[in-house]
Amino acid sequence: MSAPRRHPLVTEEEFFELPESHDHIELLDGEVILAPAPTSAHQILVHYLSIELGLWARQHRPAFVGLSPFDVRIAPGRVVQPDLFVLLDGLPSQQGVFHGVPGLTIEVLSDDRRYDRLAKRLVYAEAGVKEYWIVDRRRRLIEVVRGLETVAEIEDRLASELLPGFTLDVKALFEDV
Repeated sequence: MSAPRRHPLVTEEEFFELPESHDHIELLDGEVILAPAPTSAHQILVHYLSIELGLWARQHRPAFVGLSPFDVRIAPGRVVQPDLFVLLDGLPSQQGVFHGVPGLTIEVLSDDRRYDRLAKRLVYAEAGVKEYWIVDRRRRLIEVVRGLETVAEIEDRLASELLPGFTLDVKALFEDV
């Protein structure tokens, strides 16, 4: 998979005037980033995670689990589309862009690992995301990040204080990829 394709700088207003799309398009400080289509392994992992988190969210309403492509405006000039994200207090409106900071964001690593590992880590930390999970298919683990620091690399069972009662069998997550 190639690196995300970059376009000339645009304003946030210009970004939101782009036509609706199913592409993974983000805005970071005036730069429009268009990511290539995800691999099947990436989609399998996102699907399985969405099922597990969705089951948890149904039991912990009003929690909401969002999937990319879904615009999340975490700061002026910063519109991201995490692979998955959790809003602990629910989705305030079912219309348009979500303006705010998710409690949890999740990115499944693609071949261009630097973007999710470095740029997204910094952007999410600056926005105040409480927890960021980096799903690493190659290493078969989930890296748990708080702020800029990796606090754990989970290979077996993941539990998070942020999601009371949620546990994830990480080994089982990677069985089909």
